[in-house]
Amino acid sequence: MRKFNKVLAAAGIVMMAAAMPMTSYAFGWGNKKETTAEAVETAYVFKTDKATVTIGAEAAPIIKALGAPKSTFEQDSCAYQGKDKVYTYEGFEISTYPVNGKETISSVYLINDTVATPEGIKIGSKKQDVINTYGKDYKEEFGVYRYTAGTTELSVYTTNGVVDAIEYLIIVK
Repeated sequence: MRKFNKVLAAAGIVMMAAAMPMTSYAFGWGNKKETTAEAVETAYVFKTDKATVTIGAEAAPIIKALGAPKSTFEQDSCAYQGKDKVYTYEGFEISTYPVNGKETISSVYLINDTVATPEGIKIGSKKQDVINTYGKDYKEEFGVYRYTAGTTELSVYTTNGVVDAIEYLIIVK
């Protein structure tokens, strides 16, 4: 019975850890705090050869610059009037949510090693490369290294010391 309780507790911890990135992301939606110019200047951004994707920016000009996505997905927003959308491009996904009738970039998720952060970190990079590149000012939980700048968070997910996902998120302080 004790062994079963320990296994059950461990499973609960793993499930909570998996849910943490989305809950911290979703709770920020209800706050209507404005993004200042200073916060945008110090924010993490994702760059492609076609566009710079700034978290918290209006999505329309960025999506237009990137061209037609490979696929799109939308659903009713749980926090705002309108639709949350996900645009999938080669190597990354952009998520948006509605703010005052306009789509706003809420996250960028790198999905394979064909793209990298502007600083050169990509899926397959070593954990030490991440620390050497972004520094030691991070919060680490369960192999996820979280760096914050302005109103953005750069989350680097690792398994056995190797990067297996990278995500840019909007945060509210």
